[in-house]
Amino acid sequence: MSKVVPLHQIDSLVMPLADGATLRVTRFLETPRVAVTLYGPEGGNVGGVILQSNRARLLASWLERMADESEAGWAGTSRRPSAGQ
Repeated sequence: MSKVVPLHQIDSLVMPLADGATLRVTRFLETPRVAVTLYGPEGGNVGGVILQSNRARLLASWLERMADESEAGWAGTSRRPSAGQ
């Protein structure tokens, strides 16, 4: 059976999301791992993943690439919501 161990929260990075939810990134002190967790508006743990440091770097590079491509696709167009939105 799995063992649930609370993580230290001292140096966690917290990003506020819509409707009061938060995304937290916490490094492990004992091992080269990073926890990425999602907390709901009421503070409950919605879920998350624990990544080895190399996987955390890979995820970071994917996010950066997607953000860059998203901005590049947005730059030359005038995006306006259609009527009714």
